[in-house]
Amino acid sequence: MRPERMRRALSAQASVIAALSLLLLISGIAGWRIAAVAFTICILAILFAMSAFLLPRLRSPQPFIIDQREGLALWLESLPSPSLVVNPQGEILALNGACAAYLQSTGRNGTDLIARSINLAFLPPYFGNWTPLLEEAQQKGHPLERSAEQYFTEDKEGACRVWIAPLGPMSKKGPLLVMVQDISEETSERAALLEAQKREMGIFEGVPVKIAVLDRNFRLVRCNHSMQQWILDTCGLKESDLPGLPSLDIMPQEFRADWKHILRRVLVEGRAFEQPRVHQTVGENEFFHRVRLHPLTDEAGNVREALLLYEDVTEYVRLERRLAETTDYLNLLIESLNDGFYAMDAQGRFSFCNQAFLDMLGMTSSEELYQKEPTDIVLAGEAPKIMRMMERRRRGEKVFFETILKRQDDTALPVQISSAPIFRSGKFAGIVGIAHDLSERRRLEAMVERTHQDLEKAYEELSVLDKMKSDFIAIASHELRTPLSIIKGYADAFQYNELGELTPFQMDKIRIINARADQMTKIINDLLDITRLEEGRLVGQRWPAPVERVIANAVGEYKNQAEQQGQTLYYSIEEGLPPVSVDVWRVHQVMENLITNALKFTPAGGSIDVFARSAIDPDM
Repeated sequence: MRPERMRRALSAQASVIAALSLLLLISGIAGWRIAAVAFTICILAILFAMSAFLLPRLRSPQPFIIDQREGLALWLESLPSPSLVVNPQGEILALNGACAAYLQSTGRNGTDLIARSINLAFLPPYFGNWTPLLEEAQQKGHPLERSAEQYFTEDKEGACRVWIAPLGPMSKKGPLLVMVQDISEETSERAALLEAQKREMGIFEGVPVKIAVLDRNFRLVRCNHSMQQWILDTCGLKESDLPGLPSLDIMPQEFRADWKHILRRVLVEGRAFEQPRVHQTVGENEFFHRVRLHPLTDEAGNVREALLLYEDVTEYVRLERRLAETTDYLNLLIESLNDGFYAMDAQGRFSFCNQAFLDMLGMTSSEELYQKEPTDIVLAGEAPKIMRMMERRRRGEKVFFETILKRQDDTALPVQISSAPIFRSGKFAGIVGIAHDLSERRRLEAMVERTHQDLEKAYEELSVLDKMKSDFIAIASHELRTPLSIIKGYADAFQYNELGELTPFQMDKIRIINARADQMTKIINDLLDITRLEEGRLVGQRWPAPVERVIANAVGEYKNQAEQQGQTLYYSIEEGLPPVSVDVWRVHQVMENLITNALKFTPAGGSIDVFARSAIDPDM
């Protein structure tokens, strides 16, 4: 074949290879690995054909060799990546300008490299020793790829991807094509992506929320440990079942009916979905979650993935229930009060009250009260007092006062107010108070007042009667004592024969008259003693007296009377009793009253015992 025709053939093949190389580069950038492999195979097939065409002519005359080298150089220049052709011994046969520029960018000399060893052109530790790679490509007979080969220079470091492909038949050791692609940026991006994924997993595991990432088909892509454990516990699955698991299998039962609408909202409309309370039962335990589904979009705004979050609000729901129960209980207590309870805000407006307070005002709805000022529910004369009490409570004082409420029917209701201020973070926030109905108390006070007046009037009347009684007793006693003294004097004179001798019959009558006179005198003296006692003028005289004598005198006077009534009256005195300091006459009166009552209420044949003894009993 003539050199001109061979040059045109090589030029056409180089154009095809250049086009395929461009497609290969685009496929590599776009990540189309299958297309990239297909284009690479095509390029290698064309290179193999070219090598089969060129190798038989390597031993041709010099003009043909010159043309062959020119075609090889032209073909290498059509490759977009740094490329060179070496023989099996690693000597460089040809290289393109991209390879020379690449070597210069890494700090190497990119000129005069023909017939030099590739190990010298790409010295370690840039890519390592090339000989094992060349031998491996020769032995396998098909392209060899090595990724992430590191290189280091004084001012730069990076990574390369290397392809080595034999250009001759597998049975012969022919030249080798070496292509180098700098993937430093790609490696950095991949490392950043891996680091971001690690950070994402760290965030996933660090937050106290169950998190899962779903793809566009709403299948599980990844999740944190807490979400994984929750799925295994609730769905009864194995860990190997999680990748690609449909999200419908892990969603709560209440979502499944509307799942299509939820998917449309998140995937098509790009709007987040949230359910604040989702109840699920696992065994005997109840759980509540706040479920949120957020779309994750790319730079173009297309939904790429969805983020599923389960926030455990079980404890919050329990506290909310407990708070509701406590609030209901407090409301029940407040409503059960007989007194009126109310609350006011910082501006002095009513914000809460119980039914008892509404009943005091004659209102049926609390809304009627919330529209009124404190001065609107009292009599006009009580308004200044209400304003003063409001100011005192704003200063932090507790107040206790009485006022008069004005009911809806314009009647008055006296109440007693006990209220205190409420402070929040040191600022006045409102007032709470209790109103006690005083109408019953006022009625009772009026009744007590009337009763008191009646008692005072009765007391005055009784005092007059008592004075009349005392005066009567005093007058009667004095008036009776005078004739009794005369009767007693004549009776004593007849009894002691001062007025002549009397017959026994007459002497007995005189004794009876004398005894009755003494009895009347005693009665009069008792009446006078009562009068003196009431007036506080009864004063006794105390002197030592033997106990036996005091008792014996009292018993001796009623001995005969007891015998006449068929009764037994006797006394006994403990030996060794000391004298007692008493008013003998008053003690004698007491003894007479006790013995008289005993004789009066003791039947015939009974006995009356009077005794005296010492005792240490403090109640005696």
